[in-house]
Amino acid sequence: WKPGILALFNQMEMFGPNRKPLEKIPYKFSYKFICEDAKCKGHKKIITDWEVGQLYRRMRDKFGNEKDAVSKVRDKLLLDLCGPTKDSHFFVGTTKRFGSWIIVGTFCPKREGNDNLNLF
Repeated sequence: WKPGILALFNQMEMFGPNRKPLEKIPYKFSYKFICEDAKCKGHKKIITDWEVGQLYRRMRDKFGNEKDAVSKVRDKLLLDLCGPTKDSHFFVGTTKRFGSWIIVGTFCPKREGNDNLNLF
C-alpha cells in the first residue's frame, strides 16, 4: 500500500485492536465486451467487486499459487457468471477522479427461454 493509504488503515478502529492489515490483491480483473451499438469497438471495464478479490484469495490458498488462482477466477467470471446459460448484468458506477465507468457487482440469473443463444 502507499504510505498515505496505510496510515489511514492504521488509524481505523473499525475492526478492533487485533485486526489484520488489508491484503492488497496483486491483480486487477476486468471484463472486455462489445455492446449493442453497431459502431462499438469494444469496452474494457475493471471489476472492483470485493467478492472477486476474495475469490482470488480463496483460490490462491486452495491451490497454493497465483497462476492457478488467476485461472480459476477467470473461469468463474467468464464461464460461469457470463456463460451461455446465464443472463448476465453488470452493476456499474463511476469514479469521480477519472470519470470512467467501473463494474461494482454482477447479477447473473439463469437464462430463460432461448437456451441455444451462444455468446462466445
